[in-house]
Amino acid sequence: MRCLFLDVASHTGVLALISDDHVLVMKEIHHRISDADLVPLFEAAMQEASWKPGDLTHLACVVGPGGFTSLRVGVAFVNTLAWGLKIPVAGVHLSDLYATRVERLATNIKLSAHRSPLSASFVWLHSTKKLEIFVRGFGSFAKEFSDARRENVEELLPKLESDSSWTGELIPEHRELMENRRLQPLLLRPLPEILPAFTKNLTFTKELLVPWYGRQW
Repeated sequence: MRCLFLDVASHTGVLALISDDHVLVMKEIHHRISDADLVPLFEAAMQEASWKPGDLTHLACVVGPGGFTSLRVGVAFVNTLAWGLKIPVAGVHLSDLYATRVERLATNIKLSAHRSPLSASFVWLHSTKKLEIFVRGFGSFAKEFSDARRENVEELLPKLESDSSWTGELIPEHRELMENRRLQPLLLRPLPEILPAFTKNLTFTKELLVPWYGRQW
């Protein structure tokens, strides 16, 4: 398996080339990227890995949530590659990527050696507007927030237990609100550590990817 992984939805995005159990190349993206910028970044990564486009066997792309333009750029780029190379693609929701990266070092989540991080309880949060936030629950929060959805911030806060944990990306105002309710941010495992297994477990198809803006799962 030789996979391109692209995330331009996160605050710090990445373009990574993954071969079996290793991340061969990973380039961080610290700004909104255009089609004109993404193509040379891809070409530089491929050259660094000594790959040609035909060497790719799979494509994975974060489809949302994120900025309108960024999602369109990332999804369109991967769909174009998939069409040209005739290889399968997988769409990744940002909440799944964060859930996989959750580290077991937070003091308020006690995990025994045989339990996985996802058996703990936490919420994934992502700021979308000043008065709105995306939320998805794991563990005991999964029943209340089974699917990622938008919530009014003031209506969401009473539903979150004090001293519980969160992961995701929040603007400073939202982060302060979580701190006031004593919700602790979880540490995250490095992307190179989780990406090989993460991409292997994705479901790849020949269907075109569609950006996720929060209006549907």
